[in-house]
Amino acid sequence: MTGDIINRVRRLPKPTSAAEALQPMFEAVSNAMHAVDDLGRPGRIDVTIELGAKPSEHVITVLDSGVGLDPGRFDAFLTTDTDFKSNRGGKGIGRLLWLDAFESISVDSIYEHDGRLFRRTFNFVLAKNDQVQGETVEELAAGSAASGTGITLRGLRGTAYQGEFPSRSETIVRHFGSHFLAEFILGQSPPVHLTVGDQTVEFPGAIKDLLIEERGRSEIDAGEFGALAIDHFVFDKAASSDFDGNHQLHLVANGRTVTTRKVDGLLGVGRFGENARAVYHGCVQGDFLDERVNQERTNFNFSEAVADEITKVCARAVSEEALDDEVKAFDSSRLTTMNEFLQKYPSFGFASPEELLEKTPKNAVKPEQFAQALIPTRIRRDTERDRRVQEVVNKLGTGEALSGDFAELVRAAADDVKAEEQRQLTEYVLRRKLVLDVMELLISRVRERTGEDDFHLEETLHQFICPMRVRGDDSNRIETSDHDLWVVDERLTFATYFASNAPISQLVSESRSTERPDVVIWDKIHGLGVEGEDPLKRVLLIEFKKPGREDYSERYSPLNQVSRYLNQLEKGEIEGLNRQRVRVAPDCVFYCYVIADIVGALDIHTSTWKTTADGRGRWTELSGKFRGSIEVVEWRDLIADARARNAAFIKLAS
Repeated sequence: MTGDIINRVRRLPKPTSAAEALQPMFEAVSNAMHAVDDLGRPGRIDVTIELGAKPSEHVITVLDSGVGLDPGRFDAFLTTDTDFKSNRGGKGIGRLLWLDAFESISVDSIYEHDGRLFRRTFNFVLAKNDQVQGETVEELAAGSAASGTGITLRGLRGTAYQGEFPSRSETIVRHFGSHFLAEFILGQSPPVHLTVGDQTVEFPGAIKDLLIEERGRSEIDAGEFGALAIDHFVFDKAASSDFDGNHQLHLVANGRTVTTRKVDGLLGVGRFGENARAVYHGCVQGDFLDERVNQERTNFNFSEAVADEITKVCARAVSEEALDDEVKAFDSSRLTTMNEFLQKYPSFGFASPEELLEKTPKNAVKPEQFAQALIPTRIRRDTERDRRVQEVVNKLGTGEALSGDFAELVRAAADDVKAEEQRQLTEYVLRRKLVLDVMELLISRVRERTGEDDFHLEETLHQFICPMRVRGDDSNRIETSDHDLWVVDERLTFATYFASNAPISQLVSESRSTERPDVVIWDKIHGLGVEGEDPLKRVLLIEFKKPGREDYSERYSPLNQVSRYLNQLEKGEIEGLNRQRVRVAPDCVFYCYVIADIVGALDIHTSTWKTTADGRGRWTELSGKFRGSIEVVEWRDLIADARARNAAFIKLAS
């Protein structure tokens, strides 16, 4: 071979994947396909891979029944960058990849020349000169042998090839099938028998066994990319097991697959057919691709942006022609899912379901995928709406003369705001309904169970309303807003200054009490930006009791328990947000709730209390030095009242 072969081989790209590490073998198989094709009659190829204990011991043999290395082909073999097979996309680079990848290469070829039969053997080595060594040429008796060539590649060289070459026969078979998929399904390959260890697979049979249906060919005008042809095939999903995604477009140059691109997001259809097992594979061919394949035949000499545009143009044709029925059915299914998504998350309903689908990727089929795609659009719409509202406000504030259509601008801005508020309110109401549904089931479950898991169920119920063992004034804890205290009192919807199941000693300075009131809230409603009063004049305390509990001690009294808490709070200062001290006023009003079922001992202990207006709950005034009240609310009434308040929101949202 002429030229500086050693430096040429050294500059070749090194593999970074299993497919690239197999490329030298693929080149040998591709040459064998061309040799059989040149024979002009049926032939076959046998590929045998013996995986040694180490990559340096691997042996690959490629045998074909093609024309063999006659003098003309042998001269081409000795010349780099030959145009001998340029009409097929051959770049004369394949055998250089052999030298780059393997320690030892031997060739044994039988061919006919001038009506006589010859056998040529030699070793192919990486050297500055005389890469063909030990060549022998002998004449054979006519008819004593069939033409063909055997290439034996021994021992992977270099850490790149050794590290990336697959060690599992299944992986090699999958890559082999995917690399030559276009040749196999387009009928451009002779039979190929691949043997890896004790496994033998016949191609194209192994690929065609997965073929469900051929859907013809599309001829399209791709503009600057010229005329392109797409052959359409429907396969069993196993055909895509070695690819990223379900549906694939194979970009083919000179009859060989160069790159394969996933088109799931462009086609707008998932797996289809019986049991959703069908996937699409298309083979794209055209002069634009043939003329721009690189010399290693592993990629094209155009940018990724060009490849993307070609893929989009072809995918559009596939959707409109080959998969028209499947795309319509899939779009109908996506529309149903989008409607269900909007029912659950109305705040995304800023356009019709059909318009929203247009703003999502074609392969978006789940609520979280819809949300991810629509959030940027919603942000842009909200920003534009706020801008229009601010313009209205600015005009009103300047005192300048207002045009005749200003009233319409004000009305439009107000309608935009109202529509967004209604969407968000609907979503908020639906969430609250779910909270109440779950709470009702939890309460029922706690009442029914008396086993060892009661404590965990009770704690779950508590956690559902308000997180345990946290302090809402601790800005380092995310739980500061994670509560549903509105179930108890709507005023607490935005409360963040609270303590839940925390010792009083953590709330009150210089206190050593270990008692843990369930929830203590004071009147600094951080979520509304209201700083409240200092000293505190209103504090709310909530105590939860297990639903259905009857086994209170004889000495238990809800009034006494609450009084102990109040004594601790009244004697010191409460530590607020950022460790600031908040004093409790001498005339502070305490609103105290006990959430419990009024049964057993609790019924007896509160029998002298006043009944609430609905006749079910009980309450009493605090006496002595404390001002305020204590009310016992039954669990069922807690949920019923919360549902009634939520119903009012539903009317507002409708």
